[in-house]
Amino acid sequence: MKPTTPRNHWGTGLLAAALLALAASATPAPATAAPADGGATYVALGDSGAATTGVQDFDTSAPLQCARSTANTPKLVALELGLKLDDRTCSSAKIPHLTTSQGPGIAPQFDGLGPNTTLVTVHIGANDAQMTKYILTCHLAGLKPCADPAWDADIDGIANAYSTALHQISVLAPNAKIYVDGWPTYVRPGGCADLIGLRPEDAVHIQAAFDRLNAVVSRAAVAAGAVYIDTRPESIGHDMCAPAGVRWFEPLLATQTLVPYHPTLEGMRGVADIIVRAVRANQG
Repeated sequence: MKPTTPRNHWGTGLLAAALLALAASATPAPATAAPADGGATYVALGDSGAATTGVQDFDTSAPLQCARSTANTPKLVALELGLKLDDRTCSSAKIPHLTTSQGPGIAPQFDGLGPNTTLVTVHIGANDAQMTKYILTCHLAGLKPCADPAWDADIDGIANAYSTALHQISVLAPNAKIYVDGWPTYVRPGGCADLIGLRPEDAVHIQAAFDRLNAVVSRAAVAAGAVYIDTRPESIGHDMCAPAGVRWFEPLLATQTLVPYHPTLEGMRGVADIIVRAVRANQG
């Protein structure tokens, strides 16, 4: 049976609160701390998809704006591989923030790169492609068609900047192997009740947008000599409609991190395991 979304059973206030939480994840806020010095063996670059688990395991030593977690994927990867980590990931980051400050107390993420760096992981681009804006429209069913040609154009439009950034990493960290991890499975076909306001047909469009983003990023990674890590296959069955404790991302009715469309603790661990296997496979 195809899942449906019971719109009439959810208060508009609940939907609005969840959507505001999603939007807030892409909204800059004042920073209060400076990032660590560069030159570490492992430097992690990216946005909230790599940085945060929301209210869970919040790293109070990191810039507040970054909402960085002590249990995020980079930290799990570093622990498993026994590497010194400089975690530069920051919520709301866009590709320009790799080379420019994201706010007070936040240095450009590339400042962490140097000749001592042998491993770089990259997870960025969703904010540049305005994924949050379009996803919000999809959940406000009937307001505007979810399938918007402008969305495809915004995703495709990050390609040049992404390619340039990857080539810059090779220059700044000439001894590093670069790994680009893609976006896992967010939405199963048809959606579910936890994705409030999302029509079954629009669930397909959201996942197709993430798949398109993966295609753009993977092409750029291969062209730059980086290793692209496809996290989609192993994440099937762990989408936002999966039960708590199984899902890798929070639905609008977020229960663990309180940040919809962002990784759960299980999601960070799942992606970390995939990355670690990829790194080890390329070491020998």
